[in-house]
Amino acid sequence: MRGLFLELRKTKRRGVWLVVAGLILMQFLWSMWAFSDRLDAEDLAQGWISQIYMMPVLNAILTPTFIAVLASRLTDMEHKGNTWKMLETFQSRNSIYFAKLLYGFVCVLIFAASQLGFLIFFGKHFGYTDSLDLWAYARYFAVTVAVSFLIYLLHLILAFAFTNQAVTLCAGLLGSMCGLFLMYLPPSLIVNRLIPWGLYGASSFVWMDWDPDTRVIKYRYHFQHNGAEIITAIWIVLLLSVGWALFNKMETEGLNFSGIARFGIFGRKRRLSKIKIPRMPVEFIKIKRTPIWLAFIILPLISAVIGSMNYMNNLGVLKKAWYSLWSQHSLFFAFFFLPPLIGVYASYLWRLEHSGTNWNTVMTLVSPFRLVFGKLCICAVMTTATIMFMICLYVFSGFICGLSLPLPKELGEWTICGIFGGIAVCSVQLFLSLVIRSFAVPIAIGLVGGVVGMLITSKGLYYLLPYSLLSVGLRANNPQRIIDLWQFADWTVLYIVVINALSVLYLKRKDVRTQE
Repeated sequence: MRGLFLELRKTKRRGVWLVVAGLILMQFLWSMWAFSDRLDAEDLAQGWISQIYMMPVLNAILTPTFIAVLASRLTDMEHKGNTWKMLETFQSRNSIYFAKLLYGFVCVLIFAASQLGFLIFFGKHFGYTDSLDLWAYARYFAVTVAVSFLIYLLHLILAFAFTNQAVTLCAGLLGSMCGLFLMYLPPSLIVNRLIPWGLYGASSFVWMDWDPDTRVIKYRYHFQHNGAEIITAIWIVLLLSVGWALFNKMETEGLNFSGIARFGIFGRKRRLSKIKIPRMPVEFIKIKRTPIWLAFIILPLISAVIGSMNYMNNLGVLKKAWYSLWSQHSLFFAFFFLPPLIGVYASYLWRLEHSGTNWNTVMTLVSPFRLVFGKLCICAVMTTATIMFMICLYVFSGFICGLSLPLPKELGEWTICGIFGGIAVCSVQLFLSLVIRSFAVPIAIGLVGGVVGMLITSKGLYYLLPYSLLSVGLRANNPQRIIDLWQFADWTVLYIVVINALSVLYLKRKDVRTQE
């Protein structure tokens, strides 16, 4: 308990609880928006059970990324100040390790209890007419706590092991996409239970029956008896043991895997001395051989697989060929995964300046305008490459799904508008990563921005938020949406110019702190 109180004091004014509050708020707003559309008598008659069906999907999408941010925030102070060794002179390693576990468990417990509270609030507010099954809600609460704590253990190990917190955060983004992907697989597959992020879906005990003729949806309890609870317990014990062993062997700077980059696939050292490598832009050099490229490849790939599977499984409803396929490819990627991925790009581009006393050196060599413009260019190039990669996967998936040419004539417009909307998001994320010294918090804000942008877009006010411009530009989930291109261009340029001007002004007027 003394160690827990020390952790509370160390994280004072560091926004750790804002991460938990942000996750609760996002799930509350999303649920309020989703449940408020189902107010007819038939839906109210199965309101309580439908909530237990929908929430595991929402947990799989949002919770891994937020938990990765939480784990990063609880360990980055020790990594930044190289204080792991110093801490051992004040308290035992047992105290340090288990205090961080207990801190995370308390956060998970508060999150799950708050989620349960607002679900009960929704039921009373909307007037659900079916009976509240307290046992089912108690079971759902226990499953949410167990799986969320399991994911926290996994990301805490990554946060311990790697000084570079981008590894933890990229794993969180990949985990969110992976959890969503596993829900589209048949529940009988063992892979749903063996992968930690898939346990939200594997532990679900409410199924949906949908009649394609009458389009009537019925929910029912279906206990799978697939051993998901036992596997969750095994995972928790295993990760507790691995984390403890790893923490005992960890030195001041965490685990060091940088030597791997100096060797080839078969252990033979590469000879690059005679290879002429063209000079790269300065900002691009900072992101060479970083884990963000793993997220760059895997996130669009998983999104494409999910979209294609959903399209093939709903051919009776999705009858507009390439347009329907685009709606499935762009839905989750544009709203949930591309904004935080851009956040990863932006945070990494400012990471070196925020480390140590690098600001003192940078500000004597580079003008604020040139520094901001250079980072915007590189972030825009990476965002453009991400969108183009998604387009390539979309076309390839179309041919795999048996679609023939021609491609949609609007594809070029979707791409260009999406790129410009993405650059607007780049501007926002770069400004946030400049002002907020934490690597993780701007990424969480990117995820929140994508969800809020979706809610604003549904009200027809997409121009109020740059994240909405990104999703509307890509025509996410509605490829036949008609927008005023001049209005879209005006708002996009306005956001880019104003936000980057604020970044330059901030660098000119704000004193730079060399250490947090």
